[in-house]
Amino acid sequence: MSGARDHYEIYYADKLWALLPAIYRAQDSVTFGAAGPLREMVNRIGAEAAMLRRSIERMWDDQSIETCDDWIIPYIGDLLATRIVADLDARGQRLDVAKTIYYRRRKGTLAVLEEIAHDITGWDAKVVEFFRRLGRTRHGLDPSIGRATSAEAVALQQAEGLVGPLTRTPIGGFADLRNVYGASRAHTAFDEAFHTADLRAASGRFGWYRIPALGVFLWRLKSFALGPVTPVAVAGCPGWYSFDPTGRGGPLFAAGRAANAYGDAWVSPAEADLPTPIAAPMLGAASGLYPASLSVALATTTPPDSQTVAADRLLLRPAQGKFALLDAVPAGAAVQASYHYGFSSEIGAGPFDRRLGALAIATPAPVVEEAAGGTLTSVPGTGTLRLDSSLTWSEVPDVAVAGALTLQAANQERPLLRLVGRASAWVLTGAPGSTLTLDGLFLSGADIVLRGAFDSVTLSCCTLDPGSAAPHGAPGGPYAAAADGHALVPTRLWVEGTVRQLVADRCILGPIATRAGGLIESLAVSNSILQAVPAGGAAIALADGSVSLSRVSVLGRLDLHRLQASECILQDRAVVDDTQDGCVRFSAWADGSVLPRKYECVRIPPAAPLFVSTDIGEPGYAQLLAMADAQILPVPDPSRGAPALISTGAEDGAEMGAFAREKTPIKTRALLLKFQEYMPAGLVPVLIPVT
Repeated sequence: MSGARDHYEIYYADKLWALLPAIYRAQDSVTFGAAGPLREMVNRIGAEAAMLRRSIERMWDDQSIETCDDWIIPYIGDLLATRIVADLDARGQRLDVAKTIYYRRRKGTLAVLEEIAHDITGWDAKVVEFFRRLGRTRHGLDPSIGRATSAEAVALQQAEGLVGPLTRTPIGGFADLRNVYGASRAHTAFDEAFHTADLRAASGRFGWYRIPALGVFLWRLKSFALGPVTPVAVAGCPGWYSFDPTGRGGPLFAAGRAANAYGDAWVSPAEADLPTPIAAPMLGAASGLYPASLSVALATTTPPDSQTVAADRLLLRPAQGKFALLDAVPAGAAVQASYHYGFSSEIGAGPFDRRLGALAIATPAPVVEEAAGGTLTSVPGTGTLRLDSSLTWSEVPDVAVAGALTLQAANQERPLLRLVGRASAWVLTGAPGSTLTLDGLFLSGADIVLRGAFDSVTLSCCTLDPGSAAPHGAPGGPYAAAADGHALVPTRLWVEGTVRQLVADRCILGPIATRAGGLIESLAVSNSILQAVPAGGAAIALADGSVSLSRVSVLGRLDLHRLQASECILQDRAVVDDTQDGCVRFSAWADGSVLPRKYECVRIPPAAPLFVSTDIGEPGYAQLLAMADAQILPVPDPSRGAPALISTGAEDGAEMGAFAREKTPIKTRALLLKFQEYMPAGLVPVLIPVT
């Protein structure tokens, strides 16, 4: 507990002061109420006593794995002879030690293997015994099969695993392809067909179907619940809307498994129970998927009310993220929607707990709260403006910052400032010495301009829409169109004044540049994605000042004066004026770049295809391809050893770029190590990433 809350300093100082004779206390100071030298000394002794008291209390807490400090976890693990993966995050290590005895009592079962995968990595998993999917000659000890005629017999066959629930393919028999959706699940965790033996070593899609192989299918993307949001009406299609409030069309996701889905409540998950894109047939095959993953409501303000639209009054296209209302919207009502979307990490604006692992955000008084969406009529020059919902604000006035100003989203909300109808950029003008903080906001449709003089500008968990490029060969300009026809242009951050320090952490940003004599003295970006759209533009263009990038994926050029980069992916050419200052370490850089000295880096072609998607709104946005390491160019001097890999080249063995914080390769390695302790005898795990 912090000193401000436990008040131990005051308690012990007053207690010691009361023990002193009154004559000494009276002679300590001639001014009533003022602390003299004796009182000051007693206060300092009280502060040391408070530290000792807190240390003793922490020693009691450190005896339990649930409350101990992170550095004590390996010591408690040694008492249980648990193999601790050193580079794993504290959450995974703590669960590993806390559940060691629980795991050992259940070792060798599919249930505990799925639970271990979730505890160690945070990913949802489905474990499949591949020997059960081998086609073979049936014998007399096999149970009889055949197409059942009664509902009870069908349910019994499915419960015993004798037939597939969708295709009714009999165990070990020929595939029944009459169910299109069931047939499309072949070679997935929900495959109902049976295969000839594949004795090759497991690699990619090879070597699955053999007796010792145990398939561990992993869903690495997270499913985020967002809403209610303001959906965007589809131009030219009356009654149709886009779930995404920016007007993009992205797949909807299932909600994923509940936290209490393990232990005695465990059942092998169905596809609808996992954080995966929703296919249209899933809505009919999975009962309860619609209310758990998405909803549409009609909201009125006079009086305040919200009525959920029944599932049978909606048309859904989950792969495109769109829906249609079969009934007309009543007068005075607004359409609102809630849904789940998929993404790799808790960066950018999002409906997650931003208090964990984020920058400390100041909230100066007074605090003003807004929640209705629509138009922001005024923004204060000082204090805190908090947006308490994930609805869309279509207009916001320019701001004159006179002191410390924080514009933030409420925790676990993602408000959108969609300024598509704005004729000019959103201008924030700072008085000398002022500070500006943007926390948890999503801005789209217009540029941001900083004028005046800012002492510091901080962006935490924000998204400045980098825009979306039009498909190759599509008419109408370089940018794609939103559902309502507006162009998905990038939100650029222009600096026309002076910013002493600009800090961005866990953000998704469009281009950052200066103009009209603007200056950024120091730019520090960490755990973020920077993108220039269309491709080939500059993600950062600064003629002066120093830039520090840490765990950043840069999709676009860099034109800088000074650069310090660590664990980054610089996908396109970077040109640095002062190559005698700074360093690039544990990073991937594009061939033809002009950079300061490099350490443990890899060279790639300019604009190399490294990512699943470069379009924000797609679940695989900026996620590394499985074959990203194939883009690494050979080293000029092979005698100096093999180069590092993009997928494991960070300083701690994680991947380079913005998602280094997810520790994906470390989690994968930790999972294999833990499975060695709890696998069924004679079986070998085959890790298969699904997303």
